[in-house]
Amino acid sequence: MTDLKSSMRVLLTGFLMGMAEVVPGVSGGTIAFISGFYERLLAGLSGLRPELLTVLWRSGLRAAWQKSDGTFLSLLFGAMSVSILIFATVIKGALVTYPIAMWSFFFGLVLASSVLMYRQVSHRTVEHFLVLGIGLALGLLLQRLLPVTLEATPGAMFMGGAVAICAWILPGISGSFLLLLLGLYSGVLAAVSSLAWAQLIPFALGAGLGLIAFANVLKRLFHHVRDWILMFLIGLMLGTLVRLWPWQQVTSYQLQASGTEQVPLVQNPVMPGVFESLTGEPAQLSVAGLSAGFAIVLVYGFERLSQPRRTDV
Repeated sequence: MTDLKSSMRVLLTGFLMGMAEVVPGVSGGTIAFISGFYERLLAGLSGLRPELLTVLWRSGLRAAWQKSDGTFLSLLFGAMSVSILIFATVIKGALVTYPIAMWSFFFGLVLASSVLMYRQVSHRTVEHFLVLGIGLALGLLLQRLLPVTLEATPGAMFMGGAVAICAWILPGISGSFLLLLLGLYSGVLAAVSSLAWAQLIPFALGAGLGLIAFANVLKRLFHHVRDWILMFLIGLMLGTLVRLWPWQQVTSYQLQASGTEQVPLVQNPVMPGVFESLTGEPAQLSVAGLSAGFAIVLVYGFERLSQPRRTDV
């Protein structure tokens, strides 16, 4: 870490990653990628191996800290943790109170991010576009899967953490969305909001182990087949836009464990006019356009801010 400006960029990236991870359909890995820190994040996480204990023993804490890029990881994950604690309640309430504005914002966020990722693909052959199509098909299929219902036991939370963290580090796949499919999203969100450590600790342990293991695999894939991975992930991101579309027709609901709250279970995207006729509520086209436009400007501004010094932090 060389100066205050570079540290603030890392903190901002971590804060936005935490915010993104609270929302089903938006990936924190996408934020890391457009910030220019993604491959450094993979390198830092993949360096958290048992061999690091040998460095600690032989050369001391300072050498082990530098080898693991400890300052970078600490700032990033610290900011992300604070952001999740803040937005776990804020975004949940905003999605209920201002659904069209919020979903439009996230729609614009993912759309702009996918364009920026596409610009970083070096080779764009027919085969690469076929891989993009496979990713798109898989992304669309994931949106049609019905959530299962799991009780938020320590074992389920451990498994949920391991699965969700693999999605978190992949641009284009939302860890929150996978938690939603597992039926653990509401339980995790409630645990974060109320700081229920009996549930959060198993979740964090699963996330930590899953993250270190998967980062090593992903680092090798990015090193050898970077363009193929990018095209596949772009397809996944485009597939999630179906879920983020602001105007949805809810065809069935799921009753929460409390028995007092219903959440949408199956939704289908519809045109704004159809949404108005089905729900009797205004489509808020101007609000949706402004929210999506703001998200697009934010993404490009964030990318421009990160671009000049991608290799210095």
